[in-house]
Amino acid sequence: MVMAGKLLAALVIAASLNPSNVLAGREDPTWNPPPEFDYPFPGKMEVRYFPQHLVVKECHRIGPGLRHLFDLRGCSRPVSKSYCLVIVSSETYKRATPSAILRHERGHCNGWKHPVPRP
Repeated sequence: MVMAGKLLAALVIAASLNPSNVLAGREDPTWNPPPEFDYPFPGKMEVRYFPQHLVVKECHRIGPGLRHLFDLRGCSRPVSKSYCLVIVSSETYKRATPSAILRHERGHCNGWKHPVPRP
């Protein structure tokens, strides 16, 4: 029984160290904003966390242009250069952690526009 517990613990640790298990992380150039947009927002960034099942609804509410997207991790609406509203999933979704989602959306607050919606 002790051996099975140790084996399970080793598997959990190994899985957490596998880089393929981390999407939208510290070194993911396909998800993270480019360096010129990856900095703290200089104004007020209002961040609202929601359970994943409410993120799409809230994103549709704040951004009419997002209505065609039904699988969002988060969204942002830069209202002005000094205020940005951000919606973030309060749970890891599609291997993107809330902090990674916030970093991504903060890039949009800073003016980043990626060419196509992210899967």
